Amino acid sequence: MSMIQFSAQMGCSNSDKVIGPYHLLLNEIFYKDEKKIGYFKELDYLSIIFRVSGKVRDFDSEGPEYLKKVRGKSIYTIDFTISQENWQDKNDNELRKYINKGVETCFQLLKDKVHGKGEILDEEKLNNDFNEGMKIFLSATLPGRKTE
Repeated sequence: MSMIQFSAQMGCSNSDKVIGPYHLLLNEIFYKDEKKIGYFKELDYLSIIFRVSGKVRDFDSEGPEYLKKVRGKSIYTIDFTISQENWQDKNDNELRKYINKGVETCFQLLKDKVHGKGEILDEEKLNNDFNEGMKIFLSATLPGRKTE
């Protein structure tokens, strides 16, 4: 199965316009790549859910939270909460660095959890593929964004 799936819950339409392309890019890199499979014994994949605060909804926190196993499924998930001040009025370079750091932290927490459950088949492959994917994330072009 795949390494990570990314989902998002947006606090307003503007947060979706700003953060949405990064969320989709991460899924292209990690979830839809058919070569990035075979990491876990029983797990289907890991999951990182972006919870992005905005004008309509404020999630009142920041960073990784709520690490848990999805009930009835072979998936571990964690929320990556992003406050409005950490995405609003930021350029592409600032957003990528911020998202990169948050995703790396969430991934490490998820990996530690499933490692303790004996789920990882090949940790070196998992780490190498994750690091390669994050390098792609940091350098891939997103339409309509300035790279200041």
